[in-house]
Amino acid sequence: MEPALSRDEIFVVDDSRMAREMVCDHLSLLGCEPVPLESGNACLAELERRVPALVLMDLRMAGMQGDEACRRVKAHPAARGVPVVMLTSASAPHEVMLCSRAGADDFLPKPMELEALTAKVVAVRASREHARHAPPGLGVLLVEGSRSLGAFLGGALENEGFHLLYARHAEEAEALVAAHGARLGGLVLDLSRSCAFQDGLSLADRLRAALPRKPLVLVAGVEEPPEVHARARALTGSPLLERRRLTPDTLVTRVMQKLSPTALSVRAAERVPLFSVVEFASRCGPLLTGFSSDASPEGLFVRTLTPVRTGTRLSLRVTLAGQRQASTVEAQVAWSNPLRQGSAFHAPTGMGLRLERVDSELAARLQRVMPRALGFSLSFPSRPSTF
Repeated sequence: MEPALSRDEIFVVDDSRMAREMVCDHLSLLGCEPVPLESGNACLAELERRVPALVLMDLRMAGMQGDEACRRVKAHPAARGVPVVMLTSASAPHEVMLCSRAGADDFLPKPMELEALTAKVVAVRASREHARHAPPGLGVLLVEGSRSLGAFLGGALENEGFHLLYARHAEEAEALVAAHGARLGGLVLDLSRSCAFQDGLSLADRLRAALPRKPLVLVAGVEEPPEVHARARALTGSPLLERRRLTPDTLVTRVMQKLSPTALSVRAAERVPLFSVVEFASRCGPLLTGFSSDASPEGLFVRTLTPVRTGTRLSLRVTLAGQRQASTVEAQVAWSNPLRQGSAFHAPTGMGLRLERVDSELAARLQRVMPRALGFSLSFPSRPSTF
């Protein structure tokens, strides 16, 4: 039996009448309100009248191509938060890469599997409910004293599966704690001298008083005097973390250990560009899709509206850009973040995978693109895919 959905409006943008009708008929059965549109220009015109819950956009259309239409949808003031799922004629990486660069949130290969379409629609339907709940222990307030350190550390924590609130000064930090304190699992405060507040340690005192049982991590982007180190240790029970003394990966690992000791790291601080198409399936579920634009020596970061829950072990097919045949990968889901429309927390939609086994061909390719300093090894054994 198909899951019941509210009658959310979904734009179906395709220059093929037959394809539009097939998708619209299925969406109607799901309880949605499909809006058939025959071109990218028609989609943009319709956006001036109403904003949908989801846009399904064919990549290859007459006139304006789907990637350009997607780019314009994402630039529209009222629609930049609307998920866009691109429909491609094949799951080839170069096709999906166009979608990714245009800002698409996911893709579906054509001919389309209706079970996979249903899964994407259900995920979007549930996103407003997801926004009300941050996973326990993963909500983090980052008070940015140094813009460069805040951007680096915040981005790395997001790619380790944490949900971030960002504050640029003391008043903003205290307001966010008052509004979201129950959903925070920890606080990270940058004491860099360039920060907007005069005394970061005084703010740390107030945040500790407001949330006495939550982990508090103090970091600095520059060298601090001994008295600051002493006050930091007295306040948190741990040493102040100075970026200049730690490698990026070590800094992120130390912060993670304080915030969530059981979190499974995917080395998000040491990512390299690596575009790939990913196909995966949970037990007894449909074959699902996602794409990745970066990886680490031990992890793959998959953007998808339909992530599999944390802790699941998956057999995947991964096709790198320029690769003709898919490779086999065995991985564990280190974190899983569904779409959260309207959430105050920043978090990537998708999942982080901890690589366990890759086949020999993919291992050789990864060895060529991964800097040796990152420590990627060819020792991963291979085993047959369970597909």
